[in-house]
Amino acid sequence: MTLFLTIMIVATGFLALYWVFYGQRKYNDMFIPKRKTELKAILFDMDGVLVDSFEAWFNVFNHTRRDFKLKEFTKEEFRKKTWGTSAQQDAKKYFNASIKEIEDSYKNLMLKYVDKTKLMPDTIKVLKAIKKKKIKIGLVTNSFANITSKTLKFHKVREYFDGVVTADDVEKLKPYPDPVLKACEKLNVEPDETIYVGDTKTDYKAGKSAGSFFVGFNTHGDLIISKLSDLLELL
Repeated sequence: MTLFLTIMIVATGFLALYWVFYGQRKYNDMFIPKRKTELKAILFDMDGVLVDSFEAWFNVFNHTRRDFKLKEFTKEEFRKKTWGTSAQQDAKKYFNASIKEIEDSYKNLMLKYVDKTKLMPDTIKVLKAIKKKKIKIGLVTNSFANITSKTLKFHKVREYFDGVVTADDVEKLKPYPDPVLKACEKLNVEPDETIYVGDTKTDYKAGKSAGSFFVGFNTHGDLIISKLSDLLELL
């Protein structure tokens, strides 16, 4: 074996050890930011994070559009323009109707579609792991109380939540911080002691404005995750 080859083998071994003992830690520090305060609660958006309800809401939205003699949206239009917003915003932007009319339509129609929704992968696993760590769990959604309640009961996950905030609990919905702040109040925690997990710009604006550490589920955030189980790295 030549001296050069020996040096290369030793150098490779050294680099491998460096990665194991130092490089991996630095990598984790870069992509899993250190928290300055104790984590006391994790708040979740419901639709698109814990529950896959895109198809259901897409159908509810277009059904309402048809009722008001308006052109239906494609899935791309719906995802880009209205997914993650609120009935209040939709009424102003996409319907020639009052907020109450759109809210009533959404409430009545979505109740019929709840059984067409499904849990996102790893939802139960993640909720159980958080509970095991004795960290509080909150739900912050722009959906209405009756829809939220039926959805959580249908999927048998209501027991995991220490506090739930819906469109019926606050005057200003996401992207305003009010729902997140309301959830913190219910859980008796400060915003900077929480993580808020959402999948839209609406969630991001609400979480950051409230002062929470925002985890973006396939969207912009203080940390971005591609699957819900990635959240467990923060526990």
